[in-house]
Amino acid sequence: MGTEQPGGTGDFAPLVEEVRKFATALGGKAVEIGGRLRESNPEVYGHLAAAGGELLAAYRAAVAGHEQRWSAPQHAETERVDLDGAEGASDK
Repeated sequence: MGTEQPGGTGDFAPLVEEVRKFATALGGKAVEIGGRLRESNPEVYGHLAAAGGELLAAYRAAVAGHEQRWSAPQHAETERVDLDGAEGASDK
């Protein structure tokens, strides 16, 4: 792996930048389409907005659960494994 950069991107900096550009373009297009849909079909727009809010809430709940597990202190039991051979064996 490469070195970690301040933004946490490391070797993925070019990919992260492309994803940001894509998300910005997609967001702009979604706002444009949403505006037209709101004007022409306000009931459909309302249902889609509510569904999007529910999906976002579900995503946040899933991520919060994972973050709690990831950030919890690890108390795994350890076992000593002798990689040099049995205890009491003589050194060569």
